[in-house]
Amino acid sequence: MFIEERLLDRVTYGFVGGPTWSTTRVPLYSGLEARNAERTRPLYRYNAPYENIRQEHHDAVIGAYNTCLGGLHGFRFKDWADYTITGEILLVSDGSVDETAQLIKTYDFGGSATIRMIVKPVASTVLVYEDGVPMAYTLDSATGIITFTSTAGKVITATCEFDVPVMFESDELSFSFANYLSHSTDIGLKEDFTA
Repeated sequence: MFIEERLLDRVTYGFVGGPTWSTTRVPLYSGLEARNAERTRPLYRYNAPYENIRQEHHDAVIGAYNTCLGGLHGFRFKDWADYTITGEILLVSDGSVDETAQLIKTYDFGGSATIRMIVKPVASTVLVYEDGVPMAYTLDSATGIITFTSTAGKVITATCEFDVPVMFESDELSFSFANYLSHSTDIGLKEDFTA
């Protein structure tokens, strides 16, 4: 089960997280090294600190944790280091009556690129354009798929904010109390590929 709700986004300084890849490295007799990618996409991991939060924020975090049954169910999380796409080209329309496109984000470096599927867009921020002109569309905010009617040859682009589908990494949640008004915890999260 996936809960289409964002975890409290009041993380404090000390937030750590981002993509992790898995590469097998085998040293060869020649002194060279053979390398193989174990995944076709990165796994995002986070350490989200909630420092000196008020009682209502404490209640929101522990409510989410218990509702998710620890690490069983996934939910949305805002990655403060990477949460926007701007003018991303989704496709060039072929004129189909109902066309669909997956929201994506392209990362490039040195002439090479990799594409990330955006599956949890923030619906209120999504803007879709046809050759730079805003267009009508419908959005499935649980999958990041947009549906539209277009004219052949038009370039379809999108701009939006997005969340990452995650789950709690541990089945144990501990809070520390500096005083009766101040609660703190660090929460480990990892991307939920099943969302």
